[in-house]
Amino acid sequence: MGPIPPIKEELCFSIDLKKSEKRMIQLLLPEHMQPQELRKELLELDPGLKIGIGPEKESPEKVEFVVIWNQPHGTLRPYRNLKAICVYGHGVDSALQDPELPQEVPIFRLADQTMALWMSEYLLTAVLMHRRQMVMHIREPENIPWGRTVRLEGNRVGILGLGFLGQDAAKLFLKLGFEVWGWSRSPKTLADVSCFHGNEGLDEVLSNSDFLISLLPLTSETENLLDLKSMKKMKKGAYLINVGRGKVLVEEALIQMLDESHLSGACLDVFRQEPLPQNHIFRKHPKILVTPHNSSSTPAKSVAPQILENYKNLKQDRPLKNLVDLRRGY
Repeated sequence: MGPIPPIKEELCFSIDLKKSEKRMIQLLLPEHMQPQELRKELLELDPGLKIGIGPEKESPEKVEFVVIWNQPHGTLRPYRNLKAICVYGHGVDSALQDPELPQEVPIFRLADQTMALWMSEYLLTAVLMHRRQMVMHIREPENIPWGRTVRLEGNRVGILGLGFLGQDAAKLFLKLGFEVWGWSRSPKTLADVSCFHGNEGLDEVLSNSDFLISLLPLTSETENLLDLKSMKKMKKGAYLINVGRGKVLVEEALIQMLDESHLSGACLDVFRQEPLPQNHIFRKHPKILVTPHNSSSTPAKSVAPQILENYKNLKQDRPLKNLVDLRRGY
C-alpha cells in the first residue's frame, strides 16, 4: 500500500464549513431591541453566519449560541446543545432569574464603550440639570430670579458600582472638576477616585455625597439596598440618581425622604415595574425626574464585533470574554 496522499486544502475548507453549519446563532430578543438590526450588522462582519431570529422551532438542536434579553422563563429549554449565552446588555439579572437557565452553559455580557459613553452622558446631564435647577426653570419659572445664576452648592459625586460603566462615569466627572467617591463590593483602586467597599465604606459614600449615583446590578445583596435606613444616612440635600436596577431602591422610602426634604430630588431611569404605570406617584412628584429606561441602550453596530469575537472564540475553543460570575450575579 502506497503512502497516503495529503489532504487538499479545498477538502479541509469543506469539512470546516460543514462543521460550522451545525453551529447557529439565535437572536432571542424583544422586538424593541431590533434583532433584525443586530443580524444585519453581524452578517456584514461575516456573511457566512447562519442567524435565526425568534424561537427556533424546526431544528433547535442546531443552535449552540444565543443572544438573549429579559427572556421569558423556560425560553432556552429547547436548545439542548447550547455552548454559550450572550446577554444583550450590561446587566444580567433578568437572565439569571430564569429557573430553567442551563447552569453548565457559560454566560457573557457586553462591555461596550458606546454604551458607557451614553450612560456617562446621561449621568452628567442629570447632575448638571439639578445643580443648575433646570427642572425648576421649566416648572416654576416665576421662582427663578431674572439675571442671577441659580447654582446649587456641592461638588462630590458618589458612585455605587465601580464596574465598566461606573469607571467610565468617574473619569468624565473627574475631567469636569468634580470630586468622585466610589463604592464597590470588593476593594478597587482607581486613579483620583476615593474608593470604598464594605458596609462601613457604603456609609461613608452615602453620608458624604452631594450627588449619589446607583449603577448597582440586582443581586440578593443589592435588592432594597437603598431603603429608609440607608437613605437617612445620606447627606441632607443630596440628589439621588438611579440607573442601575429598580429593585435596588425602596420606592416608598424615597418618597418619604423627599417629602421630609432630607433629599433635594431624584432622577430615576429604572423601576420595580416597567414600563412605569401612568398613575405612579413618581410621575406626579415635583422633586422626581422620570426617564423611560433610556439612560443607555445597546447599539447593534457597536456591539456586533464583540459578539462575533466570542462566537469565534467558542468555535475555536478559546476562552470567552466578559464572563458572568454566577455566584456574584454579575
